[in-house]
Amino acid sequence: MSKLNEMIREFREDIGQSTEGLALLMQMDQEEYARLEKDWIPPDDILQRLCALFEWNYKDIKRLADNTPSVKNKKSNPENKKASVTENNSAEVSTTPFAKMIKEARSAAKQDARGIAILLGISADYYQEFEAGVIPPDDLLRKLSSLFGWNYKQILQKINTQSTVLFGNRQPLLHAKEIRARLPKLELPDIPDVPAPVSLHVKILEARTEAKQNVDGISLLLQINPELYEQIESGTVNPDPDLLKRISSLFGWNYHELLNREKNSQFSQLLPAIIARDSPDNSLTEIKLRKVQQEISENWQKISKEQQKTLLTQLEFIRGSMENLDNEK
Repeated sequence: MSKLNEMIREFREDIGQSTEGLALLMQMDQEEYARLEKDWIPPDDILQRLCALFEWNYKDIKRLADNTPSVKNKKSNPENKKASVTENNSAEVSTTPFAKMIKEARSAAKQDARGIAILLGISADYYQEFEAGVIPPDDLLRKLSSLFGWNYKQILQKINTQSTVLFGNRQPLLHAKEIRARLPKLELPDIPDVPAPVSLHVKILEARTEAKQNVDGISLLLQINPELYEQIESGTVNPDPDLLKRISSLFGWNYHELLNREKNSQFSQLLPAIIARDSPDNSLTEIKLRKVQQEISENWQKISKEQQKTLLTQLEFIRGSMENLDNEK
């Protein structure tokens, strides 16, 4: 056993790790790692991973390795194994141990690529790139670790020590906050405050005051009694359409503009109520109900079973509400 082999063994014992754990972090077979603690001086790529994992100075360890004779064994030399794999199948080299871990974890969970992609919030073809060797971005790596119950820091260290690391060109969808942060800041123009529209009864009161007329005079011109006019000015009563026309004509207003202005506020109270008389044959509610039933029936086979179950649940809730209404009568 050389000084380097002894250092590797002592470091593993100090951190309380097993040979299986260190072999996993080094992406090596357990037998290969065991030789590192006995008599094998590894090649430069494994030596670099070892220094990165143990936080050793590579130049010092390299100097120590160069001064230590290595036991060569062509049958079990990992360097020869790696070279033969590269010559036999170059596609297998690009499949990293981490990609294999993802695929095995998915298989153990009995999930397909689409199912895992949905859980991660990405497309299925983007997820399959991870199983092909592409390293996911940090946020997706954390999600993967949480999904499969992995230790995120150990997985990150495993990726950093991989000899083959592929980074995808495709980027996942950005969060809305990130999109807003990247957009240029626009200075919004100052919008002057728009005063609230004057109510109809206030407008009538102001017009009478400007005309220097009293209530009796305006009531006489409008051909109504003063009590009704006072109620209009106070806002307790709204004028009907005919009276509103006479008011517009008296004060020189455009009746149609006034009509449009009041349409979205209080003018609905000026219009006569529309009463729909119930009929056993053609009531409005029954016509709408039959139309809804027909549309549901025509499109029922076009939706999935899950959507059908959801609609049935909603219909059952409506039916329960109708029973409660019957009980209240």
